[in-house]
Amino acid sequence: MIDTAITVNLAQRLYWKGRYLQRAQTMLKELVIGYDNVIDRDIDYGRYHYAKLDVEIDYGNAHDFLRQGVYGNHGSSIASMIMMARENAIESRNLLDERGFARLNLMHNQIVNARGKEVTPSMLEDFIDDLSFILGIFSSELGRTKAYNFVRLGQYIERFDLILRLYGGFDYVNAELDAMNTIAKRLNPHYQFNKIFTSDLSKALAIVNGIINKVIEEKACILETVEQESQTQGL
Repeated sequence: MIDTAITVNLAQRLYWKGRYLQRAQTMLKELVIGYDNVIDRDIDYGRYHYAKLDVEIDYGNAHDFLRQGVYGNHGSSIASMIMMARENAIESRNLLDERGFARLNLMHNQIVNARGKEVTPSMLEDFIDDLSFILGIFSSELGRTKAYNFVRLGQYIERFDLILRLYGGFDYVNAELDAMNTIAKRLNPHYQFNKIFTSDLSKALAIVNGIINKVIEEKACILETVEQESQTQGL
């Protein structure tokens, strides 16, 4: 069961922080790869790549492609993902390692301050290193185990989601599915393992993205339920 110190809201915050951080790290790596492809192979590579995420981007050259990836007006921009990760981290700060939070806050400020400047591959490499450090801390099992397992669950679900969307092929995501099921079972003993019996991408994504709802449902969040009932009765 979920640690009684973690409410439904905090569980969601931790989970989504893990997802946004993992999404940002993955997309930064994809931007570095895409930059080389746009220069050397196909200038439209980035458009095709982002279309897999239902994102339409427009750029004139490789450097403009990087700018669209980091600061573009779409939900998959690095700036927007880091902002959302930071907001969720602020709400769950009392459960997080201070080093990870400080590094995330610094990264957020660096991205904000760099708006309007040229985006370079070396800048992206630095951000990737920052996120590796942050994820290494926030996904640790040391200390506040259950809180951090929500972060890890978000990471694995996001990895599954992005790998399937970007590259297809269910063979690539078996490890992520096994890991997320194991973590979900730790968080809620009543959780039933998910198995993917469909080759339909949309259905598979719906199943996996619904795991968090199964983890925090019913008795898993009994503390908050009791608190809410007591408040209602006191009205």
